[in-house]
Amino acid sequence: MDDFDVKQINGVFYVLIPSRFPPVPLYQRIAGGRDDQVAAVADLHNPRVMEKQRLLGQGCVTADDVSPRFQNWNHAPFAYSNPEGSWFFDRFVRCLEMSQDKQTALAVSVAKRALFLSRTAEAPIGLDMRMLSRKVSGAFLDLRALPVELCQSERRKLGKLLWERAKTEGLSGVLFRSFERPSGTRICVLDGNVLDRAIQGEHFRYSWDGEKVSSLYAFDNSGGDEDNSIDPRDLGQDEDILAA
Repeated sequence: MDDFDVKQINGVFYVLIPSRFPPVPLYQRIAGGRDDQVAAVADLHNPRVMEKQRLLGQGCVTADDVSPRFQNWNHAPFAYSNPEGSWFFDRFVRCLEMSQDKQTALAVSVAKRALFLSRTAEAPIGLDMRMLSRKVSGAFLDLRALPVELCQSERRKLGKLLWERAKTEGLSGVLFRSFERPSGTRICVLDGNVLDRAIQGEHFRYSWDGEKVSSLYAFDNSGGDEDNSIDPRDLGQDEDILAA
């Protein structure tokens, strides 16, 4: 574990989230027009809201109610457990994984969406996704030299050691590479305090044909349909296919 260096990071990273336009109130189907009242009741048992209240109540926390730390997109990954876990950590370690470039972020997102849809035998459907970007500033362990073929059990064993070193040295997370795009850098953030506010970016449509994500369409790019269409099979290559 001591073989891995610490790298100071001060840059922008990307991730994609499901998107819906126009927005639909979260409790629309059950609220009967009383969306605000139903949302207030739900917040009484919302882990994210309770965690925010806990942190704001601690005198040692240097964050106010409008801090980037409490922006929903920044706070939720550290308030809810991911049942799938992450690249190095199991579901008990709450963290945020992102990518250093948009192409790697897309490659990872497409792979995750395809896995989920294949598990549920989803019929052909179009999925709208939104790119989020955040500036990250902190000290991270650099594990990019590890082979991307390392199996999950080995990664999880390593994750226990990573977690202990991060806590001991006050590190913010880990840099790594993964099989979705081996040439791209990914980051696992363990401390939400190192995140700036998330900014919404490009809007994409993933076309699921019942077996795979067969095509992507970038709505925010200029040009015609051919210019805006992306073959998901090209995302994992070293060449930057998203370059203008």
